[in-house]
Amino acid sequence: MKEHILTVLKKLEKRSRLEESDQIDVNHDDRMLAITEDTGQFYNLFLKAIRAKRILEVGTSVGYSTIWFADAVLENGGKIITIEQNPSKISRAKANFKEAKVENIIENLQGQAIQILKHLSSEIKTEQEKFDFVFLDADKEMNIEYFDLILPIVKIGGIIATDNILYPEKFIPIMEKFVNHIKTKPNIQTFTLDLGNGEQLTIKTG
Repeated sequence: MKEHILTVLKKLEKRSRLEESDQIDVNHDDRMLAITEDTGQFYNLFLKAIRAKRILEVGTSVGYSTIWFADAVLENGGKIITIEQNPSKISRAKANFKEAKVENIIENLQGQAIQILKHLSSEIKTEQEKFDFVFLDADKEMNIEYFDLILPIVKIGGIIATDNILYPEKFIPIMEKFVNHIKTKPNIQTFTLDLGNGEQLTIKTG
């Protein structure tokens, strides 16, 4: 991993620890709410292993997970589209991308995720345009709607990953409903990985 990428990741990890331990006072809407470091390491290795090139992220926050993904696809000409509604977080994310020197491979889309996903699902037609990997980490109550829009624009063999399946515990009822919904879909395989805040990995098999 390039030193400038690692430096930004370490800076954001320190910030996340301070927020989680309430050592700094941050408005809830401006909190990082990032994936854990081990989750980032896992997806970084995973994306390198499958040689992912086209990535979609729903929920940029300040770009911590995005930078892990960017490092994984940087060497093989990969691109990332990341969606975020909060203008402050988008500004912070763009600054982090620039500092990590990955801004050229990241397209930031601002707005309501549901509307952006509807637009993408109407625009993407060919298998080449579809995504190798989608990371779902936005408003949890919308996960089912997001998933149903995302599934058609994922390549066969592509992965949809969803964060916060197991933690925080307040999300468990929503996430159980979400996982049960996924399991009704044909031509997919899905399983829960007890890593970080809990990850749901779903592969499109046909």
